[in-house]
Amino acid sequence: MFTTYPVTKKLQPYISFYYDLNWERKDYENDIRETVLPSGKGFMVFQYKGRFRGMMDNEEQFVPKYYTIGQQTKTYTLFSDHETNSLTGVAFKPTGLYHMFGQNMALLANSTMDSKTVLGSDLTHFETSYEKESRTEKKVNMVEQLLLNQLEDKKYVPSFIDIAIDMMNRSLGCEPITKVTKKLNVSERYFQKKFKEMVGITPSEYNRIVRFNNLFSQFDTEDQNNYKTLVALFNYYDLAHFSKDFKKYCGETPKKFHLDKFKFVKEAFIKNPIFLK
Repeated sequence: MFTTYPVTKKLQPYISFYYDLNWERKDYENDIRETVLPSGKGFMVFQYKGRFRGMMDNEEQFVPKYYTIGQQTKTYTLFSDHETNSLTGVAFKPTGLYHMFGQNMALLANSTMDSKTVLGSDLTHFETSYEKESRTEKKVNMVEQLLLNQLEDKKYVPSFIDIAIDMMNRSLGCEPITKVTKKLNVSERYFQKKFKEMVGITPSEYNRIVRFNNLFSQFDTEDQNNYKTLVALFNYYDLAHFSKDFKKYCGETPKKFHLDKFKFVKEAFIKNPIFLK
């Protein structure tokens, strides 16, 4: 189960939405195992039942109980041998972690960090109260209050990178970066450097993720061959170019990909493509 929650106005410049995720082992043939696609967002996660482990490029990744992760540029897998895995998550806007905590996001790309590093080492009071609370919505409220406390009197000031991200999202990732920098009247070299610092990946990589996610959200679950039409609509050079992105982001080629095996991807990237918000 994957449920989203709205964000209070003061935090909206930084955060897209909160969510609660609950996966149970009884719903899987063996252990819990779900594939996650790159989303164009950073995340802060608070696990309260069970513990996830991560896998990327066939290598297991250490996942702290409370962790923060930046941009992912390739598919990764979450898995667990616990009976139930539950967590509260915060989906940050592309520059949200940078604006809120001053993190150099390039250091968080494709890697996790213990959230104590950004929230402060002493989370004892929060953790005790959070673990005791049984109501999901109340847990979300507690996480929001924790972040509001971190924000204090900080004022959000958008930069040209935020404007660029809006432009890239409006074009569904189909507008070339050179056109974006031309419209903003900034040098491409400076734009590349600042974008990577604030978002964590290059502008072209982010653009590709946005384009792929928009295309993927229109994937016809009844006709998995409809990607041939979508390739043309989303300005891919050819099928080979699309297949390369597909394998990078989904872990398999289009021909080998069977959506019914990917319950979370089907729910959160197609039926209700929340990461496009």
